[in-house]
Parts: sequence; structure tokens; C-alpha cells
Amino acid sequence: MRDVRERINDAGAEIVIVGSGSPEQAGWFVEDFDIPMPVYSDPSLSVYKAVGAKQSWWSTLNPRVMLNSVRAMRGGFRQTKRRGVPNQQGGVFVIRPDGSVPYAYLSGEAGDHPDPADIAAAVEAASSG
Repeated sequence: MRDVRERINDAGAEIVIVGSGSPEQAGWFVEDFDIPMPVYSDPSLSVYKAVGAKQSWWSTLNPRVMLNSVRAMRGGFRQTKRRGVPNQQGGVFVIRPDGSVPYAYLSGEAGDHPDPADIAAAVEAASSG
């Protein structure tokens, strides 16, 4: 997301991260990875439940996760400490000020992420429409 953050900000939007860990764990995440955007903590998982995000061990341990791990490592990403709810999957949402959601992506398994360029394009389209 760092690669498209400027495009998203230029469109008048902001990237916000919601994690499943405690506020203290969110602070460690920000510090460990030098996160320049707002990070919120949702240990109750209420946001995840509201959007219908998957929470299962199959979505964390299925064979596709290994392929996602290899892709991430090739891209220079390494998992460090596990914090929060380990079998909770996430998603990406573009939410307009009026509450409409012109873009929604729910991860099918660990490491399943949309292309950041697709997210930036959705933000740009939402800001012009």
C-alpha cells in the first residue's frame, strides 16, 4: 500500500488499518514497520464481523497460504511476530463519506490481498464520481 499511498491521498482519501490485536500490539505494529497511516485496534472483532471477514483455521492453514507465503517472501516481505487473532482474515474497503462502499475485497485466506493499484484506481474513481 505504500506504493499507492500518494495516489490515494491525492484523491482526497486516507488509508486506515484496523487490526485484531490489542492497542498495545497495534502500537508495536506501527513502531516495528514504521506505519505512516492511522492504525486502530479491534480486539472484539466487531469490524471484522460487520464486514463478514472470514475467521477459520482452514483460511489460515490451507494449501494456498503456502503459495501466498512464497509470493510475499519473493516480494521481500517476512512475517515477524504474530499478534492479534491468528485465524482472522481481513479485507480492503473503499468507503465514501456518504457511507457507500464502491470497492470491497474480503481475503479468502492468509496472504490473499488485492492488487494495490486496483485499490488506488477504485479510490480515484470514487473520488471523481
